[in-house]
Amino acid sequence: MKKTGFSRAIGWLMILVVGGCVDPYRPPEVTSPGSYLVVSGFFNSAPGTTSSIQLSRTQNLTDPKAPAVETKAQVTIESASKMTYTLREGTGGVYTLSGVVPLPNETYRLRIRTAQGKEYLSDFVPVNTTPPVDSLSWYVENDGVQINVNTHDPANKTHYYRWEFDETWEYVAAYDSGYELKNKEIVSRTERIYQCWSNFVDKSIQLGSSDRLSQDVISQRPLTFVRGASIKLGIKYSIQVKQTALTKAAFDYYDQLAKITQNVGSIFDPQPSQITGNIHSVANTNEPVMGFFRVGTVESRRIFITKRQLPYWLTETGNFGCLVDTLSVSKIIEEQPGIITFYDRTSYLTSSHYCIDCRLRGGINKKPDFWDQ
Repeated sequence: MKKTGFSRAIGWLMILVVGGCVDPYRPPEVTSPGSYLVVSGFFNSAPGTTSSIQLSRTQNLTDPKAPAVETKAQVTIESASKMTYTLREGTGGVYTLSGVVPLPNETYRLRIRTAQGKEYLSDFVPVNTTPPVDSLSWYVENDGVQINVNTHDPANKTHYYRWEFDETWEYVAAYDSGYELKNKEIVSRTERIYQCWSNFVDKSIQLGSSDRLSQDVISQRPLTFVRGASIKLGIKYSIQVKQTALTKAAFDYYDQLAKITQNVGSIFDPQPSQITGNIHSVANTNEPVMGFFRVGTVESRRIFITKRQLPYWLTETGNFGCLVDTLSVSKIIEEQPGIITFYDRTSYLTSSHYCIDCRLRGGINKKPDFWDQ
């Protein structure tokens, strides 16, 4: 018994000694001052749409500031047949082009000249037509809702897909406020702040391929899972999915990007490596450029899920700590709480502003145009 205890003590001592000898590894790429161009966006071939290209710069992992945007650049799209289209600069390093539809059998490339005189060119790429989203399916499992996407290409030409989605959900505050304090007077509220809508845009890279299948079909590809207790499902929930057809080169680029940015956290995950897109520096071929220029269409589909379609789940609304108090007018002027409603001749029911103003939870009190579809 003593020998076993002594062995354990020695083991713990060795762990502490080894752990104390480990120095943090900070590769040069983490702290180097290099700032490289990042290109996001594509040339949309759908009629009546606006194409946008966003330019920004990479930053060190230790830099707390937001990435810098690339402004005052000259951005053009060129066709193989020598047609040139100039994009206009907007805000935040975003350059847009409207009223131009790429030709189906043409190829195009992106040209960027920065304010510092550096020039970047993409490879010529074809126009990819995206097949429609067949359906968005959902089902209840594991105390939540699993949402999947289904699509196919009857021409058997697409094979490579990317999906992006945004979620919108309706929620309410704990109490409906009918009054507010203005200039030390209690007046009827003119703006309703009880009912709100919040939104989330997924930033992950979601890809799918039918390349190894006999038919170009994507069936029940998982997109997202929503917990049953989530406030998203408390009243009404909507998800819009955007689908894009990719070339094999674009698929490989986003697949590599997803592996090194999303699959992290264990020793078995892919190691960091340089990602090569289809945009290059004209003067310095060794200069890294992040991004992949694409030309094509985007297909979208939206579904709604209401509370009555789901099992009974206790929604985590955040309202459970909301308390009500009865205060006189003088106390309300002094403490300035949120006012719920008139109680009697001299007092009102009150609560915290968080409990009566749904906007304080990150949403807006204007109903989206698509909400009653």
